[in-house]
Amino acid sequence: MTFQRLLLVLGLSVVILTGQPTSSATADGCGKSINCNVASGGASVGLTRTELGRAKAGLDIETGAPDTRSFEYKTLYGCGFNTPGDTAALCVNSVMACSGNTPEQGQGPLVQLLRRELGPNGVATTAWQVVGTTCHVDLLPGKPVLGVAQILTAFHNTPWAKPTVHIQPEGNVTLVTLPTYFAVAWPEAGFQPGEPDTVTLLGQQVRIRPTLDHYSYVFGDGTTLGPTTSPGGSYPSGEITHTYPQAGVYNTHVDITFGGEFSVAGGAWIPIPDTVDVTGPVQPVTVKTAHAQLVTR
Repeated sequence: MTFQRLLLVLGLSVVILTGQPTSSATADGCGKSINCNVASGGASVGLTRTELGRAKAGLDIETGAPDTRSFEYKTLYGCGFNTPGDTAALCVNSVMACSGNTPEQGQGPLVQLLRRELGPNGVATTAWQVVGTTCHVDLLPGKPVLGVAQILTAFHNTPWAKPTVHIQPEGNVTLVTLPTYFAVAWPEAGFQPGEPDTVTLLGQQVRIRPTLDHYSYVFGDGTTLGPTTSPGGSYPSGEITHTYPQAGVYNTHVDITFGGEFSVAGGAWIPIPDTVDVTGPVQPVTVKTAHAQLVTR
């Protein structure tokens, strides 16, 4: 199953703005290097939101003062091996460097911002210089750069497959104290673990592949089993069983927590730093009491 959805363009960004040359912004001590050790869960790297706003407005990054000088800006993903001439795609390191950040901290990926000064004729008069690094890809000067926020939006908008439970004994009727077997059953509709969804990025493809994080089985009598990665199974070897202590009708279901991976333009699969909880449809099971009866033949 394939869904086509339009997102922002991925890749190298170049723009001409005005402003004065600046030294490296070192708000967190990371400096100009894209290889600094960045802790996940709240990392703030290099350039601040204020400094990036000044760059977009053509102001001096450090002081905010106006200037008529022109600069060409370029961004590179912080993969540790990119050079100004590269158009390399995202890598695991650049994504994980900003993993766990809030939107205010910048959700990444980690990128390196470069610029060079232009003369009156639009010809570069300096070499590319590193301004700093940041997780705030939504605030970078230039064309939009694909960020984790867009990947997360596409991930959450995935048409998920909603698994049901197959119950034995067959017919969703069982007996008190009899072990009842549960197994995950996948519908045709939606994307289940291992089935990639395809998102269109202005002619480029980004694949989002759901993965299994865990299942949770809800038996309808106030008891649950999970989290577990077991899909259950049939009698007599199935791992997921439940014994009902009294008769009644119980609404059972299996819930799944999806993880995910994404791949840009056929590149390597990169983990998505998030999960999605999906509740499966209800499957009623009727529990009856068995009565012994003497039969004369």
